Amino acid sequence: MRERLLRLLPRGRFARRLAWLSGGTLFGQLILLAAMPLITRLFTPEDFGLFGVLSALNGIFGLVMAGRYEFAIPLADKDDEAAALVVLAGVVTLFLTLLSLLLVWALGDALAQLTGMPALVPLLWLVPPILLATGLGHPLEYWSIRRGTLRLNGFSRVVQFGGQAASQAGLGVAGTGALGLTLGYGLGYLGRFIVFLVTLSRADRAAMKAARPSQIRGLAWSHRYYPTYSSGSSLLKSTTLFLPTILFAMLYGPAVAGAFNLAQRILTVPVRFLSTSASQAFLAEAAQRPAAGVMRLFIRTVPRFLALGCVGMAPILLAGPDLFVLLFGEPWRDAGGFAQALVAVQLARFITMPVSQAFNVFGRQDLDFTTSLLNGLALVVSFCLIGWFELTAFTAVLLYSLATALSQLATLSLAWRTTRHAAANAVTAGSSPPNRPSESPTAGIEE
Repeated sequence: MRERLLRLLPRGRFARRLAWLSGGTLFGQLILLAAMPLITRLFTPEDFGLFGVLSALNGIFGLVMAGRYEFAIPLADKDDEAAALVVLAGVVTLFLTLLSLLLVWALGDALAQLTGMPALVPLLWLVPPILLATGLGHPLEYWSIRRGTLRLNGFSRVVQFGGQAASQAGLGVAGTGALGLTLGYGLGYLGRFIVFLVTLSRADRAAMKAARPSQIRGLAWSHRYYPTYSSGSSLLKSTTLFLPTILFAMLYGPAVAGAFNLAQRILTVPVRFLSTSASQAFLAEAAQRPAAGVMRLFIRTVPRFLALGCVGMAPILLAGPDLFVLLFGEPWRDAGGFAQALVAVQLARFITMPVSQAFNVFGRQDLDFTTSLLNGLALVVSFCLIGWFELTAFTAVLLYSLATALSQLATLSLAWRTTRHAAANAVTAGSSPPNRPSESPTAGIEE
């Protein structure tokens, strides 16, 4: 059985990169999963509902805290440009953190009233520092990918998820409620950032200190399609993934939101374990291949991840409620039913995420943004129908899952068409490396 599963994974350098990136995530997630039966018995579904809203805010905005300039770091032609991009991403993160503080001050009470959770008000002040730690970690993560220090990248994930599990369990024993869940979550991101920061070599630090303001401004402009197209795309995608927790809290109360949050956290384990790591490995590998090679990589990746996803999610689909009761206790039976309903969207994300980097590789951030609009449209339509027909909580989760899964399949189709088109153009041109973006105004990556 083990040998059959291993044959599903890509071979060669891409497989080695994937193994290092996903291995750390696997160990970290295993630590977190091992702690979950304890954590779910230390906190109530209502605690998870409050925490779900706060973690959803970080999930939505954390991805774009660096303006998505981190995507350009592995693709930069020169090390000094890549180092300047790290500094640029850090500056953007600091600015957006200050903006988040202003938003919490101005809109915190309104959000608490909207969700019917007055206990949110003091907890919302934890969101800006968590966003800061999340955003500062992004450029250092992609600098690590550029340097090829993938063992360090994997270790940082162990620190993140292991630190989160240990902190939440310890704070849960102390009876801290939703505050403990949120603090533990944030400490995981802080630990990961510290790992990257303290392991920077003297040469790396010198390269980043040498970045000139004029160079940083020039890179900000030449790579402006990352904060426009890619940030907008990422924001829409993360909103599609995390906003439902807030919406379910508004429609059905904190207990349902907490059950949904736990179900979503468990179902995203395979996405974090393999798909996110494969996305980074795909980007690093594709940057060194011609377009025809990227197309072959695409063709090998999709069916293997489909098979892996089906195998991994089969137990949830077949016996979700009973598994959740066995692992987390009787109060979480509804979460198991929600997990069954979420299999469709999580499987679609698992397959699509690695190869969707084709939009970045070929400079088609505009198409990436288009697919994010489709994800957002699926979210809006599904929740309009939920509110209009006053559906039960399970039916609402199922409708959201199916609608978003369809938008993910549309993303997969567009990524394939982009890759195939680039390969065909490369054959016609027969010259320069075809996996680089064109010189069109939507390229977003400058040679």
